[in-house]
Amino acid sequence: MLRKRQKSQIVPLLKRAIEATFNSEDWKEIGYATDTIEWIQQHPRLLRSLAWGDDDYGGHVYDAIGYILQQDDGNLEKILKHEGIEEWIKRNDPKIYPELYGENLVPTDIITDIAQTSQEIDVDEHVNRIRDSLVKDPALAIGSTKELLESVFKSVLHIDGTTIGQDDMPKLWKKVQIALVLDPSQVDSTAPGADSFRRLLGSMTQIVVSITELRNLYGTGHGKSKATKLDMESAQLVVAAGTVLASYIMRRHNQIKSGAPRTW
Repeated sequence: MLRKRQKSQIVPLLKRAIEATFNSEDWKEIGYATDTIEWIQQHPRLLRSLAWGDDDYGGHVYDAIGYILQQDDGNLEKILKHEGIEEWIKRNDPKIYPELYGENLVPTDIITDIAQTSQEIDVDEHVNRIRDSLVKDPALAIGSTKELLESVFKSVLHIDGTTIGQDDMPKLWKKVQIALVLDPSQVDSTAPGADSFRRLLGSMTQIVVSITELRNLYGTGHGKSKATKLDMESAQLVVAAGTVLASYIMRRHNQIKSGAPRTW
């Protein structure tokens, strides 16, 4: 798990999540998991104030979190892994969720890299939408990934002076391949690993086609008010493939603009 935030910033979030989700059984489960069950059960007010809905319950939650974390730094992981805590944070604070449960998400540095690489291509709106929606609205994240790729393709072709017209995504991609020397047919047959490179470049086409099709099935677009539901983990795969490809296309474009030979 990522821990970019200090405990002092995470504790208030945990307090709100616990207040919203915990019952006495949850406290016992955390107690046994963190070897603090005796302290929790002997606390004069924690479980009692929970049972009676007393106003001082929040203060006792703070006390409990503080005590549990003092016993072992690893207890923070155990609290965060509690099913109720993770689900509450996912729903109520999707911006911090990727930092706390980052091993299951697209690395934020991949998305950030796109913005830093873009130069003449305006991708900020797409990048922000993907980052903000990946956890809370996977359909929007998929739709925004397709729009990111389309924007990158059109921008590259516009800068290169290629006519676009009403081309759909596969046709746009084909023109980008030619412009950036990424078409499998452009690979030098005498180069070591030529066949492998052709297969690799061909797989890029499959990514573009698949993202376009999945966007039509699951993502936002075409005025759809309700898209077919897709789980967050599958949406992450779509976003990861699309954002990495977009970043590579912009890097390749920058490389050629800087004077690199138009060869593979």
